[in-house]
Amino acid sequence: MKYKDEHSLLQLVSSGNEEAFTVLYERSRLRIYLFIKKYLKSSQLSDDICQNVFLKIWEHKEELNVISSFHAYAFTIAKRQCLDFLKRAAVEQTAMNLILQAYPMDNNVVEENLQYDEYLHFIDKTLLRLPLQSQEVFKLCRQQYKSYDEAAEILGISRHAIKKHMVRSMKVLRTAAESELGISMSILFVFLSRH
Repeated sequence: MKYKDEHSLLQLVSSGNEEAFTVLYERSRLRIYLFIKKYLKSSQLSDDICQNVFLKIWEHKEELNVISSFHAYAFTIAKRQCLDFLKRAAVEQTAMNLILQAYPMDNNVVEENLQYDEYLHFIDKTLLRLPLQSQEVFKLCRQQYKSYDEAAEILGISRHAIKKHMVRSMKVLRTAAESELGISMSILFVFLSRH
């Protein structure tokens, strides 16, 4: 499909045309990714935030038919996402440091192992709420430490699809950890990484 100008492309996206959105994504992704990388300095984090930017754009696609410049709009979202991420990271890092400093070194090993098993069981139980393919993606990326590209190749789906599954999985886990365990997902992962 040919798109004469940005305005007509944005009109199609705002009406829910997925093919037009794919064209918009392919035309804009690299510029937005490089913009984000100036803030975050990490390829993986920049890629993650870039995907979140496009998810946000799709979720609010109706706004696209009233904006005058897509790039200004997208860069504003990207900048906000970067700043939110950096603020969150700073708060979580401070919290993790305080927890690790207060963590008793001679803690009861049996009790700690029980807690570890409990948290693993919690993650497994929470993952069962997800669609089967999201569970597979999470296991490959988080438990078997496969890259998104490797997981995409194993499952025969696109890297973009892997990313969407991981975003969904992390949202479900974050909500469950906060509401059912009363802790942030970061603290949960820090505890698990110590074993």
